[in-house]
Amino acid sequence: MSRLLALLTLCACAPLPADREDPGAAFAPPLFVFQNGVDFGSFDEEARTLLELGYDGLGSAKPADLAARLEAYDLVGLRVFSVYVRLGDNRIPRCIELMRGRDAIIELTVTSPMGPETARALAELADLAGAAGLRVALYPHFANTVERIAEGLELIELADRPNVGLMFNLCHYLKSEDPAALEATLERAAPHLFAVSTCGADTRGQTWSELIRPLDEGTFDQQRLLRTLRRIGFEGAVGLQCYAVSGDKRENLRRSKAAWDRALRTLNER
Repeated sequence: MSRLLALLTLCACAPLPADREDPGAAFAPPLFVFQNGVDFGSFDEEARTLLELGYDGLGSAKPADLAARLEAYDLVGLRVFSVYVRLGDNRIPRCIELMRGRDAIIELTVTSPMGPETARALAELADLAGAAGLRVALYPHFANTVERIAEGLELIELADRPNVGLMFNLCHYLKSEDPAALEATLERAAPHLFAVSTCGADTRGQTWSELIRPLDEGTFDQQRLLRTLRRIGFEGAVGLQCYAVSGDKRENLRRSKAAWDRALRTLNER
């Protein structure tokens, strides 16, 4: 009897296999809005609107307005999750000082040639950001040097800094890579995945109007993305990409937040 009890205890304590989620753990990453989705009214009005709609804050902030937005979002208790810059931008040191100690991310596009010089510049930036408690997420962007996840992983290896990782951006992924390889790509990126952005999109879309839509539109199945993020143990925040989305910005945000809540509810009920 004691041997049977020991076996049952061992089975009960054994961890779940890597490809299974804990059914008791709800997946609910913070959701922020890209700055391109909130350029209406004053910064205070933006912050209040996001608070009322249930978002967790703002991301992909522009350097020129960063100080004013930090002040406005601090007042309502929302975070500024990230600032969006290009490697080599002379405003980066100022951005780092403004974001110091905020557990924020430098979203970084790369247009300089791949190689030792670019890797060295990235490593120096990472050291500066790390001293301020910040991380750097390479932002794969269509037609840039770092356009695909594989190129980001290559540069991460060259830079060799623990606070350098990746941001997965659905619209750029669908534009540049194979939609069928989504799960495998995210699994490969998982150890370095700091942030994610999503939006409504047509899976085989080619134009930005097809690839960036309110979250309740498009043929892409958001459950694919959410299931994969949960399975790989993603613990970062998710941003809502809103570039050039037509229509009323507030209404788009309301619809997208409702779609996000429905998607998480469906995911966590399974």
